[in-house]
Amino acid sequence: MISLTLLMLLSADDAPWKLDADNDGVKVYARAHAGSEVREMKATGLIDAPPPAVWKNIRDYEGYPKNMPYTVEAKVLSRSEGDKDILFYSRLETPLVSSRDYIIALKDESDWQDGKGFLKVTWKAAPKEVDAQLPEKKDVVRVRVNDGYWLLEPKEDGKKTFATYYVYTAPGGSIPTFIANSANGIAVPKVFDSIRKSVLKK
Repeated sequence: MISLTLLMLLSADDAPWKLDADNDGVKVYARAHAGSEVREMKATGLIDAPPPAVWKNIRDYEGYPKNMPYTVEAKVLSRSEGDKDILFYSRLETPLVSSRDYIIALKDESDWQDGKGFLKVTWKAAPKEVDAQLPEKKDVVRVRVNDGYWLLEPKEDGKKTFATYYVYTAPGGSIPTFIANSANGIAVPKVFDSIRKSVLKK
């Protein structure tokens, strides 16, 4: 029984990505996540701008209410290690679920020098004790599962960027799994497209 359980967990971790959508050069993939019915999501595509320009928009966290879908509030709570580590709060108003907010710990894991390498930021939900910095609000559900990353790689001699956006998040509250997966399936390409459009405006 133990061996069978381990095999099932390993199989879920190694679950292949399946193409969920392909629109306007952005491919959206989904796959099963071990121990959960909520799927992992990933979007990839080419952005017509150099990686540093895309990076600047992704890292403009306090500008997310203007540039990111569903974001109505955004605040950097702390910065450390020369901006390598950032604690960030955001509140969302989405069409399929009620108000949600989250606090995430972001880490810059880039390896970038002289226009080569990659730019990458990863994040995970901050531990509950961090709530003291921004307590839960009435009628707003705090999201406790939120892992992801942005990976930017240079293409065409650095003139363009191949971007990968990954997220695994569960909305919390009494939300059926099919609604959570539908919400993520809608949000992921919108987030990717918002970054692409934001870069091209500048």
